Amino acid sequence: MSKKQPNRLAQLIDHQAFAGSALPQTLANNMRLYIEATNEVKELLVDCLPEEILNTCWVVGLTSEQLILSVGSMTAANHIRYLQNAYLQVLTEQSITFKQLKQIRVVVAKTFADNYSSRQSSASLATLPKPSKANENQALSQNTKRTISQAAEHVTTDENLKKALLRLANH
Repeated sequence: MSKKQPNRLAQLIDHQAFAGSALPQTLANNMRLYIEATNEVKELLVDCLPEEILNTCWVVGLTSEQLILSVGSMTAANHIRYLQNAYLQVLTEQSITFKQLKQIRVVVAKTFADNYSSRQSSASLATLPKPSKANENQALSQNTKRTISQAAEHVTTDENLKKALLRLANH
């Protein structure tokens, strides 16, 4: 009887499960707790939060007094922070889980799609023509010329350096 091989295209977690390995119990318990809390938060705030925010919102930390939410953008985070008191009121009044909640913290987590789109935009920027270097054939500004001239006249004691600086400022 041959041993069954896992699908080579399966995800790493599937390979590990096939091999008999599992997440440590505390990590598995925390993950289950956070998933349940996320589902409850989404149910309670479905009428309060826009769908775009709900889709990226996850509970990533939970104590009796603090809820830590992860969202996909700064805009979503600012929205939740701005209306934190209203959301706290909804959660504490409508859920036993969040009855003692006093604070909501929000963190922004980049998703794979965000990382992919930022790589794409940086790749398209790489194809744009490079701007010319600052010191290539560009004339000095009047302010810079004046500063060099004043330094040459009043600061420099070496005559050769003084002449070179004045030549630079005049060209």
